[in-house]
Amino acid sequence: MTFLSAMSTTAGLALLVALDPSVAGGVAVAALLVLGFALDSADGQVARLSGRTSPAGEWLDHVVDAAKMVAVHGCVLVAVWLHAPHETLWLVIPLAFQLVATVMFAGGTLIDLLKRALPTETSDRGPTTTVRALALLPADYGVLALCFLLWGLPAVFQTVYALLFAANAVLVVLLLGKWFRELRAA
Repeated sequence: MTFLSAMSTTAGLALLVALDPSVAGGVAVAALLVLGFALDSADGQVARLSGRTSPAGEWLDHVVDAAKMVAVHGCVLVAVWLHAPHETLWLVIPLAFQLVATVMFAGGTLIDLLKRALPTETSDRGPTTTVRALALLPADYGVLALCFLLWGLPAVFQTVYALLFAANAVLVVLLLGKWFRELRAA
């Protein structure tokens, strides 16, 4: 499943970099990225249901996820630079988004691992509320994947992508503070 997820994501990103912006291209890119996301979401569940979970499988999943975080934003930078009208300064946004996404992924992965190692701590993150779920929506990879539906409208895509970056930048600052306080209190 992880391999199929990686291949679907790679195909979507290859299309993004290869094609001029178009509605059809955006739909194809979004579909492949969403398929990759769905397969990535299912791989752990399939492993648990089949009794085939392993540290190697979890490691591979995290490595592929980390590569995806870097690749998506790197490909956005290249695709906009090659194919879309843009302000030169706008190209800083995918680089900054890449940094934010990588720090958020690493921080979230590490907080789970470190909390598991604490003798009195569980990995429970507390009750999920509608407000919390909505607040974290901009950080959901599926939302990012769906924004590629706008690839055929470069100015709209760039605006939505920049807004997602800004929301993620705020979220990572808030989450890093929260995670640090949790670990410090432990």
